[in-house]
Amino acid sequence: MRAFLAVVLAALTASLYALSTSLQALEARRTHGSTALRASLIAGLVRRPLWVAGTAAGLLAWPLQAVALSIGSVGLVQPALGLGLVVLLALGVFLLHEPIGARETGGVLTIAAAVAILGHAAPAQTGSFTGGGTWAVGAAFVLIAPAPYLLRVLRRAGGLPTSVAAGLGWTWVALGTALFDVAVADRRWAAAAGWGVAVGVSAWSTLLAEMTSLQTWPATRAIPIAFGLEMALPPAVEPLLTHARSPHPTAFGIGLALAVAGAVLLGTSRAVARAAAEPLTEP
Repeated sequence: MRAFLAVVLAALTASLYALSTSLQALEARRTHGSTALRASLIAGLVRRPLWVAGTAAGLLAWPLQAVALSIGSVGLVQPALGLGLVVLLALGVFLLHEPIGARETGGVLTIAAAVAILGHAAPAQTGSFTGGGTWAVGAAFVLIAPAPYLLRVLRRAGGLPTSVAAGLGWTWVALGTALFDVAVADRRWAAAAGWGVAVGVSAWSTLLAEMTSLQTWPATRAIPIAFGLEMALPPAVEPLLTHARSPHPTAFGIGLALAVAGAVLLGTSRAVARAAAEPLTEP
């Protein structure tokens, strides 16, 4: 029952994140390329109502994600966020009248199969982090938070580096949120506040990387990388950072592989790309 509730909350989270991605990416593509990986990119976007609406949807999604991660494990919740790609597909089909082909059908079925398998094979809960795991997540924050600015200094503002940075950033946000949940459950309020601030800082820098990737690269290339990392990497590192263990490791591995495959299939779909980058009106 807990796994089912976690998936339902993850689906709601994914829907809000999908709406957020669609509205934010639309406005990001309308900005000048000279703002890539600069705070001025976000500063310009906050003046645009559609982008602000997308940001509001993303902000509303985070508490739902936090609750989902407090009920189910990272290994179940993060892959279930791939349902957001299904939402983008639905937007592309019903509002932009994009046709459904074998790629789209296969992607939906693959993600559905992945979530079903992980509902059975993922750890019931994330549980407590090891001491080394907590320090590892904290150390990763030092590297991930300034990543967009480092990429700008290195003149690597292209689609691939920023898409990878976005995927890694959302991975950290998921792990940081899980640590926030643990601190709240243990009533360690100072630690909870610290992780909450760290999540906020990481979300800002990750958003900057994601908006740049969608500004400079086709959505059919940026989305699979960012979504694939966000869905698969947190569950993959969960056993290294926490005491949680899958009761069925082989099935768990198969479920993760299917989640990534589904992200690639749907992320490279024209219907999903248009829903993530074009106005949701008649063409």
